Amino acid sequence: MLRAKIQDVARLADVSLSTVSAVLNEKAIVKESTKQRVLEAIDRLRYRPDYYASNLARRQTRLFGLIVSNLINPFFAETAQAIETEARAHGYEIALTSTQFSPARLRECVQQMLGSRVAGLAVMTSERDDEAFSAAEASGIPVVFLDVGKPGERATNIRVDSRGGMFAAVNHLIHLGHRELLLIRNSQKECGPPLLSHRLRDQGFAAAVRKCGIEDLTTLTVDVAGPGADAGYQAIATIAEGSTFTAVIAITDMVALGVYRGLQERGLRIPQDVSVIGFDNTYISRFLTPSLTTVDIPREELSRAVVSALLTQDKEREGGGQIKLATRLIVRESTAPPPAS
Repeated sequence: MLRAKIQDVARLADVSLSTVSAVLNEKAIVKESTKQRVLEAIDRLRYRPDYYASNLARRQTRLFGLIVSNLINPFFAETAQAIETEARAHGYEIALTSTQFSPARLRECVQQMLGSRVAGLAVMTSERDDEAFSAAEASGIPVVFLDVGKPGERATNIRVDSRGGMFAAVNHLIHLGHRELLLIRNSQKECGPPLLSHRLRDQGFAAAVRKCGIEDLTTLTVDVAGPGADAGYQAIATIAEGSTFTAVIAITDMVALGVYRGLQERGLRIPQDVSVIGFDNTYISRFLTPSLTTVDIPREELSRAVVSALLTQDKEREGGGQIKLATRLIVRESTAPPPAS
């Protein structure tokens, strides 16, 4: 069967094309009896609107592009979900793709989104690529970056206080009495320079250590390339026998997930023997055993900022800017004072 067209719906319902369009766009100008006749015709013909053709005709879309680094990491998945929910509340849909932390893939994703004529583009990635950013900014559509962009004529950068969040995490452990700290991160060495979010968290770690001024405080950093949980697990397997530590700071909650497995396989209790802190406050953190102390990046607040920036710039043609997003430490069951010996 040929796909039904809007003309077929109008003919069957015995109404004009503009009336069918008004029903599809949920406008209140159509009488209820007429609306029901149109809806019955749509159902009978199994008509599905061609939004792409409609967007071409109007030269605009109600579609935002969203690019994230990874969909396995709950932080990016939860961020995408929150942005989609917020966008739909304003009558927009989301086109989603991921880069796998690859700058080259980021360039491809930006071109793909621009080719789809999205009304705005949110680049929620940890990696950066100047060519991709230049293409996005030159497109003339509103663009929002997460940390890695620069404010421009129609570009907004959302700056998460990752440095302050890590400072609070380390300070929490020091105040509990920990003097042997292990920082575990998972770099993406094959994808270029260190991620900005990791660099900011490193800075927060170093700042907290400097400020405490405790002479007998020792720190160790282990960097294992690869997926977060694998990296956390391998880091513990690598250093558990030859190093002394009473607390682990994981660069993300996913790294903390692997740390949990590594410690528990070696008979170490959390937090009685080793305290653990994560970062991102993802969904899994509340359901680990014990529940994970972590740094919260508020996804709902982030999503509101992203969609608001895209809508404001699109409607008012205003220039972009920089939005600061605070973090906060969520203390749960995985941290406690260090063991007596």
